[in-house]
Amino acid sequence: MAQLLALFKIRHIPSEAAAVHRLAFVCILDPITGGRFHIPSGHIRVGNRINRRDMPIVSKGAVIGPAQVIPSGEKQWIVNHRIDLSTFNEIY
Repeated sequence: MAQLLALFKIRHIPSEAAAVHRLAFVCILDPITGGRFHIPSGHIRVGNRINRRDMPIVSKGAVIGPAQVIPSGEKQWIVNHRIDLSTFNEIY
């Protein structure tokens, strides 16, 4: 799981085809407690990596889709896996 920080595109003008690369700048999040479910809530919790150095630029195609995350303490989130994002997006 990763937090999306920015979307951008780069055009390589000197090339014949003027290739355009659509990219995403992300911050990788690590599962807390090894990815096991948090007993009281039944959800998985994620948090920032300790070294904060894992912030890669990836192809926009590597982004699978959104997830609803709920803040839970400082730099920690609960991943809500029980929501249907299609329905949520239609309502809101």
